[in-house]
Amino acid sequence: MRPLSLFRMVVSSKEGWNDISRTHPSPLGSFLKIVLIPSLLATGMILYAARFHGEVYSTHVTFEYWAGIALLFLLTSWGCVHVMAWFIRYAVHTESRPSYADCYRLAAIAPVPIWLSALSLFAPVPIFNALAAILGLMASGGLIYHGLDALFEHDDSVRTEALAYTVFSVGALVWALIVALLVMPLL
Repeated sequence: MRPLSLFRMVVSSKEGWNDISRTHPSPLGSFLKIVLIPSLLATGMILYAARFHGEVYSTHVTFEYWAGIALLFLLTSWGCVHVMAWFIRYAVHTESRPSYADCYRLAAIAPVPIWLSALSLFAPVPIFNALAAILGLMASGGLIYHGLDALFEHDDSVRTEALAYTVFSVGALVWALIVALLVMPLL
C-alpha cells in the first residue's frame, strides 16, 4: 500500500484495494506494516501535546499522567484492531468465512485516518483537534465501506452498505470508548 493510495481508498473500491487484495500478509505482518507506525505517531502526538500544550487541554494534569494516558491509548488501539478484525470476520456473510488475516488487514487499515488526525495536535486548538478527529472517523467509515466491498462483497450492494454501517457503528463505539478513556481522567 502506497501512502497516497490511502486517500483514494476512502472514496473508491478499486483504487489501492486491488493492490491490497493481491497480498495476504499475516496479522503480524499487517500489524508491522500498517498499524505500528500510525499508532505510535498518534501516541507521540498525545505526548507532544501534553509536553508543549498540556495547559490548553487540562491545567491540573501532570506529564506523567499524560504519559499513562498515551500508553493506555496505544495499547487499547492495538487491542481494538484485533477486536474489530474478529467482528468483521463474523459479520461478513460470504459462502466461506474470510480468513482472520484478511479481516485483520481491513481492521488495520480502517483506523489509520483516525491516528493521522492526531497530527492536528500540533495546533493547540481543541475545537480544531475535535474536527480533525471527526474527519478521521468519517474517512475511516469510507475505508470500511470500500474495503468491505473490495475485499469481501464485490458488488457495491445494499448488503455491503448494511454491513459497512454495522462494522462502522461498532468501530465508532470502540473509538468513543477509547476517547472516553483519554478524556475522562482530564475532567
